[in-house]
Amino acid sequence: MTIKKFDVVIIGSGLGGLTAGALLARSGYSVCLLERNFSLGGAASVYKVGDLPIEASLHQTSDPRNPRDVKHELLSRIGILDEIEWQTTGPLYNVRGGPLGEPFELPSGFAAAHDALANRFPDKSSAIKNFLGQVEQIHDSLWNIKQARENNSFAKLARGLWEVAPAAQDWQKSLDDIFTREFAGAEGLKCALGANLAYYGDNPKNLWWVFYALAQGGYIASGGAYIKGGSRQLSLKLAKAITKTGGVVKMGRLVTNIEINDEGAVTAIRHSARRTGDDEERLCARVVMANCAPSLAASMMEEPARSKMEREFGARPLSTSLFSANFGLSTHPSNVGIKNFSSIILPKDMQRFDQYGDGKRAMSAMPKNSLPIHSIINFTAVDSGLWENPPILISVLGLDCLDNWKDLPKEAAVDRREQWLEAIQLSLDRMYPGFSKLVSSRMLLNAFSMSSYLNTPEGAVYGFAALPPEDPILAGFPRTPMTPIKGLYLASAFGGEHGFNGAMLSGAEAARLAEEALAKA
Repeated sequence: MTIKKFDVVIIGSGLGGLTAGALLARSGYSVCLLERNFSLGGAASVYKVGDLPIEASLHQTSDPRNPRDVKHELLSRIGILDEIEWQTTGPLYNVRGGPLGEPFELPSGFAAAHDALANRFPDKSSAIKNFLGQVEQIHDSLWNIKQARENNSFAKLARGLWEVAPAAQDWQKSLDDIFTREFAGAEGLKCALGANLAYYGDNPKNLWWVFYALAQGGYIASGGAYIKGGSRQLSLKLAKAITKTGGVVKMGRLVTNIEINDEGAVTAIRHSARRTGDDEERLCARVVMANCAPSLAASMMEEPARSKMEREFGARPLSTSLFSANFGLSTHPSNVGIKNFSSIILPKDMQRFDQYGDGKRAMSAMPKNSLPIHSIINFTAVDSGLWENPPILISVLGLDCLDNWKDLPKEAAVDRREQWLEAIQLSLDRMYPGFSKLVSSRMLLNAFSMSSYLNTPEGAVYGFAALPPEDPILAGFPRTPMTPIKGLYLASAFGGEHGFNGAMLSGAEAARLAEEALAKA
């Protein structure tokens, strides 16, 4: 068995692990990143099924070219902000159906968002202004606090704390609590503001209000962007930032053991070739970054470390999972009227916004009269660099859970997938006549697919559920990359908030904590 030494070993190449690795390598630490798959990026990747390139999961992010965006300074520091071609996706989304009825388009920019919402819901203009003001304050205060910590600026810190003060009274509130207080029974307005809830969770009653404000505020403030060439371009640039400073990135490597010494600190990891199990290496390390679920990291440890991890993380509720129906078209989707980058369809029988997650269990049976809430992603609305020629991808996404597919015999699962693909295709054909004639291939990924590909428990695509915290604001953010094992950090959505931004910010915070520990060693 080969033995090597590194300052930092990273398990997994999702955005959190890649971000942590790039920052630590830039600071001069020796880094080795190990990925069990044979491609980088986890959800931030593109793969092919036949001739059809498929964007794995991340379709849109807040535009980091805007200095207000939380990724702007981070990507600038790594040196890759301007190396990526960011394509503006236009309005954040177009939504129709349910209590909203006729289509509504939410633009980017707080002033533009207010004007569009107030024009559609004139009797709620004042409430809309107040609500968006709270969202903007919370979003900007986080930026100021982050900048203050990095620049040791007391003035910025004081300003950030002052700005977040109005949110302190609502620190433990859910999105539904705030929507009910601000908008009472204006269900159409709630749907217009929260149509993309599936980006964050599945139930407004248990989605943390402050997290929603930070995430949705980022989209409204900066606008949406898609990366030309797909999200894999960001993963590749981050990996290159590791290797160009002398770091190592290895794919097809399965980590089998995290070694913990008698003092409860990480000392090394063992890994081998995933396909053959041979070529075992032992990597001594002062810090290990787990870009994987805490339960998976715990399974790689011996007692008592394993039990410590399970006590800390085992009872935390997981986020939702998703399905993704992917259609390859023989020509441009604009030929049948699909023009927006993101369109969200609410079911006709949806009467209230708090029914958003009712469709999560829809795929536990065959499709019925109407589809649950789903988003239609049209990549030809931007210069994607991937679908200039057929087959051209249209993706349809919605809520799912692993229980919908557990213990289902293979033939029954295949049949149910085909029935759902057919139902989704027919629904698209009704909205966009002629759609079915363009379909040359199709494939459905479900919660089981997410669990297998991302190696995440229950197919949870966003790590832990973003529940309101039990402690007041003085206790700080409820999720952290810290673990009960010295030298082990969670560099993923499990170590902070989720989504594109959340995973990267979690990786950055894990890197900051690791640097402090390494400097003291």
